[in-house]
Amino acid sequence: MSLSTARLRYLTAISAVLPSLVLAACKDPAQPPTTADGSTAATSSGGHARPEFHMPSCPNGAFCVPERTSVDAGAAAPAPYARCGATAAHTDDAPDAGNAPFRSVSFSAESTAKERKKDPAACCYTWVTPCPGGRAFRDATGTPSVARTIERADWSAAIGALATAHLGDEARAALADHWTREAAFEHASIASFAQLTLDLLSVGAPPDLLEATQRATLDEIEHARITFALATAYGARAVGPAALAALPGTSRTLAALARSTFIDACVGESVASAALAEASRTSTDPVLGGLLATMSSDEERHAELAWRIVAWALRTGGAEVSLALTEAKDEIVNELASLTHDVAAPSAETELRAMVLREVVLPCTVAMLGAGVHFTAGRQTVSLEASLPSH
Repeated sequence: MSLSTARLRYLTAISAVLPSLVLAACKDPAQPPTTADGSTAATSSGGHARPEFHMPSCPNGAFCVPERTSVDAGAAAPAPYARCGATAAHTDDAPDAGNAPFRSVSFSAESTAKERKKDPAACCYTWVTPCPGGRAFRDATGTPSVARTIERADWSAAIGALATAHLGDEARAALADHWTREAAFEHASIASFAQLTLDLLSVGAPPDLLEATQRATLDEIEHARITFALATAYGARAVGPAALAALPGTSRTLAALARSTFIDACVGESVASAALAEASRTSTDPVLGGLLATMSSDEERHAELAWRIVAWALRTGGAEVSLALTEAKDEIVNELASLTHDVAAPSAETELRAMVLREVVLPCTVAMLGAGVHFTAGRQTVSLEASLPSH
């Protein structure tokens, strides 16, 4: 589906919960986003100040380890650090460490030179955990968490024969790494939807939302099986998940549930659906393209469910939920400003995320918050009167 079709689908889902939403009053995606006070979120590079970007980035950091006694030439860091590997395992990533974030680790000559003023044998690295597409399963610190990947064959779906004969070893290895990472995130999404079920029960959600959440859990099981099968096909080694340390959930406030669903699903799954659709469209392998198209459709349905959940929370929770969602919306506005103006050479993924935020997420959020619904907060009636900009 196109982004405009996805936007209309999500707005329709919201309007089913908030009937006062006028679907015709859609924000023009060509217009720059506005802040809560109605001012423009970002200006051109002509010198006006832009809002500070507060959206948390993907988890990242740095660490140092002792140099090795010997390193293969092809795996060594540049001179004069030949006893350092070009990459290294993070000290927290021992095989028995439990959940494992996928860290992309790179040697840092600058950090190594600085650290060697104190420790002449230090080798230092930077790392980043790629932000997942779709609904993340987060640990107690809010960091996306996944299970380790091990050799096992029972998590691979029957996906048909992929076109791999034309791929070289390096290309196959890169694809295997990519789909191993995606499979781990899809597997973690199963736990995330299970957590969502508990959260919805804890706030008294209606049965239709619980039923749809359970169906989405089954979708994620199949997505994990498909992506592990892709990792297996490209890597020529059967892989699947190790145990995931999924701790029992605790009851959350309605406002917290609304915010987490907005960030991880209204945003995350809208982006994931668009990314899968684009990958399907550009794929030259008909088997892979068909799999990605099916997953894109599923993720769009999951995003639609997320908008329904958030709209229900807004209708039920009133001012407290409205405040939480307004703050989350402002963070997305700031993120879009950063993606649009502060990224010197944006990647295709960055450009796609910015487009989804601008053309889908923000219009739907502004429409939802400005639906004119009257809420009861204690003994006071609170009215959200913000209106959408006209076309």
